[in-house]
Amino acid sequence: MRTKTPWTAFASASLLVVAACQNGMNDAGSGRVGEMSNAKFIAKIMDDKGAPLEGALVTVVDNSQLRLTTRYTDKDGRVGFPEIASDENKVRVRHVGFADQLLDLKPGMKEIEASLVPASQEQLLADLPANVWAERINVPTARMNTEFRVQCMMCHQMGYPNTRIHKGRADWAGVYERMANKGTRALLTRETRDGMADALTAAFDYQGKLGMPRIPDAPSGTATHVEITEWRLKDSTHSMHDVAVGPDGNIYGVDTIGSNIWRLNPKTNEIKELADLRPKNRPEGSPLLLHTVLQGPDGKMWFTYALGNMIASLDVTTNKMKVYEMSYAAGLYPHTMRFDKDGQLWFTVSHTNQLGTIDPVTDKIVLYAMPTRTQVQADAANPARAMQEMLKQRAGNDVIAAQDEINAIPYGIAVTPDGKIWFSQFNSRRIGYFDKKTKKFKMIGTPFGGPRRFRSDSKGNLWIPSYAEGNIYKYDPAANKFTRFDLPTGKGDAVYALAVDPRDDSVWACGTNSDTMMHLDPATGKVVTYQLPSHVTFCREINFGKDGTVWTSYSQYPSATIEGGSSAFVRIKPL
Repeated sequence: MRTKTPWTAFASASLLVVAACQNGMNDAGSGRVGEMSNAKFIAKIMDDKGAPLEGALVTVVDNSQLRLTTRYTDKDGRVGFPEIASDENKVRVRHVGFADQLLDLKPGMKEIEASLVPASQEQLLADLPANVWAERINVPTARMNTEFRVQCMMCHQMGYPNTRIHKGRADWAGVYERMANKGTRALLTRETRDGMADALTAAFDYQGKLGMPRIPDAPSGTATHVEITEWRLKDSTHSMHDVAVGPDGNIYGVDTIGSNIWRLNPKTNEIKELADLRPKNRPEGSPLLLHTVLQGPDGKMWFTYALGNMIASLDVTTNKMKVYEMSYAAGLYPHTMRFDKDGQLWFTVSHTNQLGTIDPVTDKIVLYAMPTRTQVQADAANPARAMQEMLKQRAGNDVIAAQDEINAIPYGIAVTPDGKIWFSQFNSRRIGYFDKKTKKFKMIGTPFGGPRRFRSDSKGNLWIPSYAEGNIYKYDPAANKFTRFDLPTGKGDAVYALAVDPRDDSVWACGTNSDTMMHLDPATGKVVTYQLPSHVTFCREINFGKDGTVWTSYSQYPSATIEGGSSAFVRIKPL
């Protein structure tokens, strides 16, 4: 497994570097002639027999190894870059089924040719995405599958190398108990603990009955028409949860571990930690857990501090923060935010099953209790009870759930054009809406488990990821109809979040367990799958720039397990 650094070159690889050639590579036969004719730097990638490789990831790396720009070879094995920055001095070449190469990029170099050799079995197993392992898990029941995915895949991939080291029931029992006392309190019922242990052991045993996992196809066609840039944080001591585009053109990220805001200027490549903006409303050193960031219609950046129990807004022109405190006796863990058409902020409150807002008249936080399925869920949502459970977690003596779906876990939120405030209950297989005029809720059961971060399109349809199934559903409220859209990454994937492009109502979805970003055309159902350049990414919220670029972050917990060893700002630019 490569975590701290991906820069491993293999001596057995055949390599030819051609520097500052007088004659450019022939553009004939290329599917992207314009790209080649305007390129300042061109790479040609072949296999060990000299055949061109389509879908090879060619990544130009700066000398700090913190900024990586990736483009993908066409059917002729070629890719062009419009410019090379003065601080970019390495080229990494990657293709599924082959060993990586790391090449020197000298000043003035115009072209590179590289021949890749097949990866060894050890290299291949380390590099395969988590979804091809997760799809092998033979979960006994649908209920157990939902419970496992909600509790055990909430914050990290399942099937990435660190999860495949456990062998046998005793090892998995130890994992269950450790995770039960983590921040998310991943409690499983005894039935699921027992049922999943054998299934997990068999899935990750490539020498057993299931043999080797499948090898995913390399990108081809439209999936190669993309540029992806990654800006890494310096180390694993920070964990960036969400990012959002700011009104000043900067990208703002929120750090759950350090509780500070990060700001990227994509024009200058400067990343700055805004530690001076940390709210002083809580005791020094207490964890605030910055969770969500969102640009508001007022031009300010808005934030949720989940453990700090605060909402805050930042005026980026004056650098002034305004903080709204939420009493711990009233509710716990503000989560995802959205604004309605009147400019009013709404947010989910996860630990206590509530919908929150900032009253536009009083400028105070107001909370509304969401409906529950059962009395057990209602009892668990009581703030005093929820706080007691959080304290139990620290004691480490409560590791088995009495039953599944005890906590409803309000999660995603979206506002439809008619003004309804919709939300999902991640652990309760339900969505619902709140009418702010009547102050009433309406609940709808979903035909799938794990509805997570979802969005509305311009027509009022809801696009909802099923985290338990690894696909997407469209919900038409007028017809009360769910329509399923399967994704190319298969049942081993898990879609944490999606976003609807306001320009054309197309849907972008995180392949959270497959290291991909997918683009769905709702009219045709066709999906373009963009392979992300790094391994073990776990993307979360998706944002759009004014120029049509797509922004997300690498947010796998812990950050050290992400390839490169840290979280990253990520820009996806279709070409």
